Amino acid sequence: MYRFLLLITLALTGCANGLPNVTADIEDDIEHDNEKIFVGIPFLLGLEGSVARLDDEWLVTAAHNKPILELTGKDVFYHPTCDIALIKNHGHTEHDVGLVFPGQIVTHIGYPLGLPISSSEGEYVGDVKVYGWDKCQMSGTTGVIMVGMSGGGVYNQAGELIGVNHGFVSGNVKWPKRAIDSPAVFVSLYAVRDWLSSITGREYFGKS
Repeated sequence: MYRFLLLITLALTGCANGLPNVTADIEDDIEHDNEKIFVGIPFLLGLEGSVARLDDEWLVTAAHNKPILELTGKDVFYHPTCDIALIKNHGHTEHDVGLVFPGQIVTHIGYPLGLPISSSEGEYVGDVKVYGWDKCQMSGTTGVIMVGMSGGGVYNQAGELIGVNHGFVSGNVKWPKRAIDSPAVFVSLYAVRDWLSSITGREYFGKS
């Protein structure tokens, strides 16, 4: 089994900025809050992504998972300019939403293509613009995201959901105080808080 996972991982490194931890001890509640979504045959002939639970009524994911989401038959709401979508889905979570500040550690959670749920810790560096999403403020970290993890949850050190995985940026990205090669990128819930409230009717961060 290990050799099979290794072969898959090696085959997919071109679709990632590194290798996440596939044997991480992920908190049970966080693992429960993140699910794989797919159409077709997983890994072989299909599309895969991840979703994370926002609250007892909603899931969040990456909007670019639309080819999968359109086949679920669920009510899906897409942000007009950012890579994030809401899915109407009843469930339960023990985790609140939260914030992160530069220099703090975040954890990316998701299901890499053909692999079990995985995680990657990284330092939140700052805001970043991504080609094709010019009107969306995204956030960069030193973490790792592989194909399939898009839409999975990003958590701060308190275990609060702070965003959803987008992917990574190829090349060197410079911030005022440092530069990172191929940073992982996520969409912050705080950055789209007004849209979240307009769809769900809930103020996750108080009145802005």
